[in-house]
Formats: sequence, structure tokens, C-alpha cells
Amino acid sequence: MDVFQAFKEEKQKSHKVDAFYTPSKPVSSPSNLRGRDEEIQKILGALTTPGRHCMIYGDRGIGKSSLALSTLEGGRKHQILPEHVFQYRCIKNTTFKDIIEKAALFIDEAYRHNKTETTKKFGARARFLDIFSLEGTREEKITIEKEELTANKAATVLHHLDSVMLIDEFDVVRDDVKHEVAEFVKQLSDASSPFKVLIVGIGSDGAALIAGHQSVIRCMHEIKLPRVEDKYLSEIIESGEAGLGLTFEPAIKNSIIEISSGFPYFTHLLCKESAEEAIRKSADVIDKVIFEQALIVAVKNTEGQLKRCYDLAVTSSRTDMYPKILLSAAKFNNEQFSVKSWIEQIFDDHGLTLTYGSMNNYTGKLIKAERGEILQLVRRGVYKITDPRMPSYILMCHNAVP
Repeated sequence: MDVFQAFKEEKQKSHKVDAFYTPSKPVSSPSNLRGRDEEIQKILGALTTPGRHCMIYGDRGIGKSSLALSTLEGGRKHQILPEHVFQYRCIKNTTFKDIIEKAALFIDEAYRHNKTETTKKFGARARFLDIFSLEGTREEKITIEKEELTANKAATVLHHLDSVMLIDEFDVVRDDVKHEVAEFVKQLSDASSPFKVLIVGIGSDGAALIAGHQSVIRCMHEIKLPRVEDKYLSEIIESGEAGLGLTFEPAIKNSIIEISSGFPYFTHLLCKESAEEAIRKSADVIDKVIFEQALIVAVKNTEGQLKRCYDLAVTSSRTDMYPKILLSAAKFNNEQFSVKSWIEQIFDDHGLTLTYGSMNNYTGKLIKAERGEILQLVRRGVYKITDPRMPSYILMCHNAVP
């Protein structure tokens, strides 16, 4: 085999890694989703029940978007859910019109050639949507100014459409937008509309995600997504092994699962970097040497928010204590921990005996913005790491040190 053919085959094999390990994007194929069968059934149940809609919430990086996309794809493929699915990923300045406009424009195109009997006008200026709504045998043209596409008018336009709308990263929008979406969902529910809404966002409870809009809670099935069990993280690794012709040594597989702490993001990231490093070295087995190099690359390629927060927390010209005490904090796996338990863990990990006074000095800094607010005070003498993904990143940084 000449050098060009060898390079081509290596490149093709490396490209296949992205088919199995995808830390940078959600899983969209049901066959690649692991450990979420119960949640899939709940989502399908809600979206096929008259008057019901669905909300998925939980920690960042836990697989909420992957669950939503895979469920919708599988539901369409097996003709459980309607063919038309609209997706919108929110940003901070997202408006209600931004979220709903794609579905409204779809209606506009779908019924553009229908004849009209009556016309309702909302708004008096230019830039109108000429939307046709079918109700039994009667056709009605509704002319709506785009800037006036409110919850009430959107529900009037869309409530006959058999479709699903996925609203992702809903936690970042303003409360007034959350209230508008909640009102839209409520009106769809009251009308037993076939148009369904699936909301996805970061949150500790469903009420926070919809800004406490109580009237929509009765029609919104809430799913709090837990961390993925270790056996399903193992399946993610094994799927790539089979597809790529690679083998992770048992100790390496255990390290990946331990670092991941139930977050599939880290499993995908570590497996991707390990697989690509093995391919570069023409190796079939991912051993300690390959994994150590992959860890270094994975730390560099981790989401920027985690890197910045950790770097702010540990940067100090006078002491190297911050990485040590944060490593011990990470051992609590983002559970709340007392200062007493933390001191004991630091002694077990590093053989260091710290006083309550010295710990107060460290914690006082780690809860501040200039230190990345990496730590959160739960109550007097009890703390937790603010970002639930941070313990995994800390463990990864620790293991990446030669």
C-alpha cells in the first residue's frame, strides 16, 4: 500500500469516529441514544394525548436535546408522531415571534392557493402573513402582521395543524417570552389541538423553566432527566468499539465512566479523542499511553465555559492549593458537602490538614465572580460545586497531569 492510499484509509476511518462519538452536537438517531427508553415512552405518551404537551429539564450536558431529537425522529419514522416537526433553538434575545414564525410561514405556504371566504386583520401596517386556516369545510384567511404574532393569534392560526414544535434551550429566554409560550400552550390544550409543543431547557424544576406560569402546568407533562447510568455509558463506548474496530482496555473504560459521572457529553468527548489518537498511531487498542494523550486534548477541547470558570478558580501566584481542594470537592460528585467532610476528603487525597479558618479563606474566594463562582454556598458551612459538570472536568484535568 502506498503512502497516499494509507493516508486516505486513515482519514476515512478517522471520519467515522464522528458517527459514534459526538460531544459537540446532540444525538439525533434513536439507535445511538442510550438508557432513555422510559423517558422516550413518557414523551410519546404526552405528545399523543389530547390536550397534553411536554417539557424536558435537567442539568446541562445530560442529553436533553439528544433525547428530544431522537424521540421526534423515532416517532416520525414509526408514524407515531406527525411528519412535520419544527425546531427552534433559543438565544437570549429570542422573541415569541421568532419561535413561532417558522410554523406560521409553513401554514402560509401550505394554504397559499386556497380560496378565502372571510378575512380577519390584526395590525395596521405592512409585512403581513396571509395564513389560511381550515376548519371543517370552511376556509378562512387570517392576515397577521408578523410583529403582532401573539400567543392568541398564533394559537388561532396553528391549532388545526397536526405537528410538533421543539423549543430548545428555553431557559435562556426572558420571562415575558416564557409567559407568552405558556399561554400559547394553554390555548392549544384548551382547544385539544393536534399541534404539540415540546420544551427543552436547563432547570431544577419545571415551574422555573416556564417562569411559574401555573395555568399551563396541568397540561404540561414534566420530565426531569437524571444522569445516565454507568451501564449505558458503557454501551456508548462499546458501540464505537464495534463500529470502529477499536478496543478500550477495561481500566480505560472504567476511567472514562468514572470521569463522566453520568454525563454522556464527557463519555463522547473522551472516546472521540481516544479513538482519533489511536487511529493516528495505527493502534487497535486504546491503552494508558493513548488515553493519557487523549485526556490532554480533551481538556483543551472541553466547552469554553467550564475551562474559563476552572482557570479563574485555580489561578493564583501565591498557592497551588486551589486545584487540590477542588479535586477533593469533585469527589462528592456535585452533592452538597460540609466543610468538615471536605477537610477530611482533602486529608485523604493529599495528606494535608486544613483548619476551618483556612477553609473559610478559600471558600470566600471561590464563591466570588472573580474566581468564576465555581462554588456555591448552600447554607452555613455547606457548599456545592455550582456547575454539575464541573466535577467531571476537574477529574479530567487531574488525570491529564503527567
